[in-house]
Amino acid sequence: MTRISDEALLERSQHGEYAASAELIVRYTPVVLYYAERYCYLGLEKEDLMQEGMIALLSAIRTYRGDRGAAFRTYASRCISNGLAKVAASQLRARNIPLALTAPLDEAGNVSAPSQDEPEEIVIRQEQSRDRSHRMKAELSEYELACLQLLLDGCSYAQIAGRLGRTVKSVDRALGRARQKLRRALAEPV
Repeated sequence: MTRISDEALLERSQHGEYAASAELIVRYTPVVLYYAERYCYLGLEKEDLMQEGMIALLSAIRTYRGDRGAAFRTYASRCISNGLAKVAASQLRARNIPLALTAPLDEAGNVSAPSQDEPEEIVIRQEQSRDRSHRMKAELSEYELACLQLLLDGCSYAQIAGRLGRTVKSVDRALGRARQKLRRALAEPV
């Protein structure tokens, strides 16, 4: 049995053939998994990242144009990577909202009265956040930290390279080193 090319599947998919879309999704699920796992070290849920990555893949299938010169694999990988970077940045920004501005919900989803130990929890979370921040600064070089911050702000590798006056390959290596260092640092007990 011969394998149908991605481009042939894309054409069928863009003309409404659901089986072609399903085949592309099956083929590119490992790519989504690869990029989703790259953000798990930040404490984000793998399942949530997979869903967001699949949404980015579906968008890539819908919007791909072969006349622009890029192979679909390249285009899909970039869409998935950028989509997950934006989600990660958004999630991490949301985590920085002061807890004093949030209201606890009861099991029914209604705003509940704050518990008496809430101030303690706030202090503990703030201390944990400060500790993680100090560990990151201690583990990462200035360049790695700058690359990571720009990535979390939603910049692509090319944008980071442009802002820092480096090559995309240099940015990729710096972020790879940062990931390894953070995995080790966050896995170690305080």
